Amino acid sequence: MIDKLRPVHPDMALSKSVVWLNEQLQLANERLLVMDCRPPELYESSHIDAAINVAIPGIMLRRLKKGNLPIRSLFTRGEDRDTFARRCGSDTVILYDEGSAEWNENTGGESVLGLLMKRLKDEGCKAFYLEDEARGKKCGVLVHCLAGISRSVTVTVAYLMQKLNLSMNDAYDIVKMKKSNISPNFNFMGQLLDFERTLGLTSPCDNRVPPQQLYFSSPGNQNVFKVDSLHS
Repeated sequence: MIDKLRPVHPDMALSKSVVWLNEQLQLANERLLVMDCRPPELYESSHIDAAINVAIPGIMLRRLKKGNLPIRSLFTRGEDRDTFARRCGSDTVILYDEGSAEWNENTGGESVLGLLMKRLKDEGCKAFYLEDEARGKKCGVLVHCLAGISRSVTVTVAYLMQKLNLSMNDAYDIVKMKKSNISPNFNFMGQLLDFERTLGLTSPCDNRVPPQQLYFSSPGNQNVFKVDSLHS
């Protein structure tokens, strides 16, 4: 019973934080292997620097679960296969996908990330998944830029599009509803349209308010930022 009350040793944890990963990337850690478990189209649109993509069709997940599919065969690019084979036994392996925050050892076994985590752990690899700390703790995230009307808005709209499968217009309307003075520049709007096509969001979706708390900020008097909840 006492053992259950003891804190988990960092080396036994299943996840690593975004802060930890950023520190490792800043240090140019050469013993770090980052694996992006999202579909190829999302990987091509954006990914963590130096990450290699591993994604398979759903029909092949059963073979992976049974152990009939070597992990090395999941990589479409030859250089990625060689990188994995050369480094998986010695490097720290970090996996991430679009749902890392909801993944855990008991419920995430059917996803590509979950199956890979289990296989890598069984083979003695030092494998961890990237924790989305804010969503995992159900807390708010402050997104800001210098003026709070263009860059931060673009990032927020893109996030809502991907997480809630919203069209650009629907995601934009949600942000506009909470912050009336938004004004992303034309270049950013063009990038959001490209992102919409990448996500396959060709038709408008119903506006849906996300279950997690979201916040928006805008500069007020004396450069003090006002924090506003989406649910208020």
